Amino acid sequence: MKSILNPDKELNDERFCGDNVIQFFLYMPFGIVLVVFRLFLALILWIASIILPDKWAIRQMLSTLACWTFGVYVKLKGTRDPRCSVMIANYVSCLDSLAAAHVLGTISLRKWKVPPFFASTLGIRNAAQFIRKQHFGECPSKPILLQPEGGPTNGKALLKFTDWPFPLGNRVQPVAITVERPLTRVTVHGPGDARDKFPWSDALWFLWAPLTAYTVRLLPPLERHDDDEPALAARARDALANALQIEKTEFKWEDLNRGAGVTRRREPSQDAMRLARQVKEVLPAVPIKDILKDLATTRSVDVTITNFLEGITPYRPEVPPPSDPQPSTSRALPAPRYVTPVPTGVFPKTAKERQLSFQERKAQMIAEARQRYIEKHGLNVALNC
Repeated sequence: MKSILNPDKELNDERFCGDNVIQFFLYMPFGIVLVVFRLFLALILWIASIILPDKWAIRQMLSTLACWTFGVYVKLKGTRDPRCSVMIANYVSCLDSLAAAHVLGTISLRKWKVPPFFASTLGIRNAAQFIRKQHFGECPSKPILLQPEGGPTNGKALLKFTDWPFPLGNRVQPVAITVERPLTRVTVHGPGDARDKFPWSDALWFLWAPLTAYTVRLLPPLERHDDDEPALAARARDALANALQIEKTEFKWEDLNRGAGVTRRREPSQDAMRLARQVKEVLPAVPIKDILKDLATTRSVDVTITNFLEGITPYRPEVPPPSDPQPSTSRALPAPRYVTPVPTGVFPKTAKERQLSFQERKAQMIAEARQRYIEKHGLNVALNC
């Protein structure tokens, strides 16, 4: 079923989620003490990850210490298929990899630029490095955890899966992850969000919160049969959506987070509308929505006008509404000419020629607009020819 959710409803803008503000402030001193204690644990974790050898038992001990540091409690449901080397999960927080690595021993692929000891403790591998180490994907004892949504949401809907960095194999196991926390939300999106940056602000709130409870539920494995990667991914997505009882949406994470920050659908600002009206006065046949769209890129009235006149920005001319004829005492005027510019394919060589061409066409459009105004209001004004 196609989602009808607005993209903004799949993101959290505010950290506080409790109904009792007094309870939040009463807990705050205890939260500060907890942050100091957990930072001490983080220092121990950092030292231990440097001096201890990279053994399975050591990694499990460091994973447990990391869960204590961030206040993460993980509850595992279901049975892991030992033949599956690839697991597919939804994306709800920056520490999903830690929760899965703690109970499943998985390795997660990320593009975060974080210290090596920190990445190793959270069970993270760089995606570019992983492509050069295909044996990870062929080792069931170290399964790969993929989160193809691309970024975390609030869990109200399942984003469209992105492309896969490598072949999935003949058998995959979906993993449904849910997370709960009192007082504050686990993931909050801000203007500095990017896929290659670790969300340190979210991690700090893990240190402050009393407990963050993860539920990792293993779903029945899926056989490939004759499916290609997109078909197998679609089946895994259906299984996750049914298990989590949420909608599937056609939005990608890039649609929610464009560039380095989150962009939202907002009404045009007053400044943008003022600039658009200036363009509209010169080019009345151009729809206002096309003007606003071009102004969002150019930020200049003159450049936008030039784009429409040169045919660089295409548009569908608006048909002016019929107006009632009014008596006029002025002399008969020729009908105004509506110019729909098309690309000429000839671009003036010098800046002086380009500016002259633009000024001539701009003067022509202004003269025609003035002529229509005089005609409409029946003014007896001498025209300058």
